[in-house]
Amino acid sequence: MKLSNAQKTALFLILEGIAAAVILNLYNPFTQMFAKRMGAGDIHIALINSLPQLVAILVLIPCSIYIDKVRNKKLATCLLILFNSLFYALIAFVPFLPDGIRLIFYVLLIGLMNWPGSLYTTTWQSFFCYTFSGNEANRVYSLRSKYSAFFGMLAALVAGYILAVVPKNDSQRVAVYQIIYAACFAISIFQSVALSKAKQENSAVQACEITDSGFRMKDFREIFSNKRFIIYSLCAFAFHVSWHMGWPLFFIYHTDIVKANEFQLGMISVIGGLSQFLSYSMWNRVVEKKGGSIVIFLGALGLAMNPFLYLMTNHILFVLLINVFIGVAVAGFNLSLFCNLLNILPENKKTVYISFFNTFINISGFASPLIGVWMNRHTGIVKAFLIIGLFRIITSMFFAIRWFTDKSIPADSCKRSC
Repeated sequence: MKLSNAQKTALFLILEGIAAAVILNLYNPFTQMFAKRMGAGDIHIALINSLPQLVAILVLIPCSIYIDKVRNKKLATCLLILFNSLFYALIAFVPFLPDGIRLIFYVLLIGLMNWPGSLYTTTWQSFFCYTFSGNEANRVYSLRSKYSAFFGMLAALVAGYILAVVPKNDSQRVAVYQIIYAACFAISIFQSVALSKAKQENSAVQACEITDSGFRMKDFREIFSNKRFIIYSLCAFAFHVSWHMGWPLFFIYHTDIVKANEFQLGMISVIGGLSQFLSYSMWNRVVEKKGGSIVIFLGALGLAMNPFLYLMTNHILFVLLINVFIGVAVAGFNLSLFCNLLNILPENKKTVYISFFNTFINISGFASPLIGVWMNRHTGIVKAFLIIGLFRIITSMFFAIRWFTDKSIPADSCKRSC
């Protein structure tokens, strides 16, 4: 059966998403452990979580204003993928550096890698928004997320198993990490090629050329007067503060309390990825029937339970079981986070609106992990988890309030964009 242009585009976007997920899961579950194998302390772990977000804060809006003027969003996204791939090659050479500067360079490279990385996310979302719309956008994005989660899960499992079984000491383990980053570089090339094969309908390209006519200073006032966009961004920001605070603490908990090695860390990612894969279709049906507002609330509420569940155990088997539940919550939250954003974007300046939204999130991503580590040092991990869990419950309620009050906002305050 011959595929239509839209079906081919969906296929290539799914393949590109799979490549992106494989790369992410080859290195991301072990980013902090790689640093730990090279002698990192808690401050290095916190910086690995927060520095990429600081870089995103600095580059997202100014660079997105420029990218907003670029007609060919697909080409821009492909170039960003290739730029990002260079960092994988550079990180592979970090262990050859002297001990005194090795960790500094590693942390800096992880941070700077989010320069093209954060712009890739914004530019890809803009390209996608002009390529698919409505339920078709939800369906394609759900399929991309579903299969990306599955193959990402396999990548984390293989990488974790190799790191735990093949090397006999930390020196050999570091060498395996270097091979993993070299593999990420090679897969990035495939990712860029896959995206380059995706087609955009002529009408969508024309719409992009008409609506993205350049950013002007008065557009700042338009963004901040867009009530639905600002309310949604503030709700997302508040919850992400509570979410990001726990990120370095969970790694500390896994390695210092549970005593997990690379394979067990990989298994945590695998279990979470598998439950995400199995639940994406369910969440997509709920989004289509009930809307994304209720799904993002349920996903956020599920994530709020994570710190409390962790306090109930310090055994790896129970941690894996907890991540089955958390994977379902992550799938619902991530899917509806983007779908809700699509529904409130105006017809013009989509790239810049998306960059503003992502900047809100990255401000949280920079400060919150540092706050989480500070809390851990001053209160201990038990009290820190309790505070973070309560904060997550409170901020998840903001999505519930938005869900109940959104109908009171005039429909013409922001036309549906996708």
